[in-house]
Amino acid sequence: MVSVTTEAQFISSSSSTSSDVNSVSSCGSRSHPWRLEAAAGQRINISLLDFTATSMSEAADRPRDRVTCRQYGYVLEKLNKRNVSVCGGGGAELRQSHVYVSDSNNLLIVQTASSEPQRKFLLKLEGFHGCIIIITIVTIM
Repeated sequence: MVSVTTEAQFISSSSSTSSDVNSVSSCGSRSHPWRLEAAAGQRINISLLDFTATSMSEAADRPRDRVTCRQYGYVLEKLNKRNVSVCGGGGAELRQSHVYVSDSNNLLIVQTASSEPQRKFLLKLEGFHGCIIIITIVTIM
């Protein structure tokens, strides 16, 4: 279990994709998801920092108005029965993106199995009380 505090904490893609870690603990897998718990009354904010390289040809082939979702995992919240995808793959222009704000102080995160060992990302976790303002900056070229 990961205790989420107001200090930013991170879960790394290498935490579940490294064969050494995976073979020993299976942390982040469907059978052993990351269990997040904040203090009573707190909510959990999750952001994605995506370091997976998008090739120039892949970026050029993708229409500007089409959003790509390279699924790295999903967030489960039992309180409201939500299952939210953790999507990356937007390239350098979407290196950091907001994923989810919980309604409760308990979440599960499952990192999906992938045949892409080169995927590199961090999930940023922060606990907070009250409201949070999320600002998304979009660059249009």
